[in-house]
Amino acid sequence: MIRISGKRTRATVIVRTEQGVLLAGDQSGLVLLPGGGVDHDELPISAAARELHEETGLIAISLRFMFHHESPTNLHHVYFCEAEGAPVAADDAEYLVFLDQPVRESPLNLSPATRTILARFEAWMLEGAKNGLPGDV
Repeated sequence: MIRISGKRTRATVIVRTEQGVLLAGDQSGLVLLPGGGVDHDELPISAAARELHEETGLIAISLRFMFHHESPTNLHHVYFCEAEGAPVAADDAEYLVFLDQPVRESPLNLSPATRTILARFEAWMLEGAKNGLPGDV
């Protein structure tokens, strides 16, 4: 696993579906965006595709780098993903859930990093809509 300044390098994936943004719950009940650690010999974009498949069974058909986010323990490489397949919780994802409302209104037990990343994503989407860009990433 790659560490930069003592922080774990993490690939984090945003998948929007008709049901909402796909999230994974862990055994403690914490809800996160799919993703995980970047191995030493791996590019962050490859880790994003691998982790998405391991946790949800989905296959990434396109990944677009969005931004970096630094949390107290991780340096997130955040990707927007189009994926195919039927999502099923696997690996360290105990269950899957969809966020279908603004993150600030969500009652889900979201990690602080997930809340911040989703708020940034929502702002980016809103800015695109204001500028007449398509609502899709």
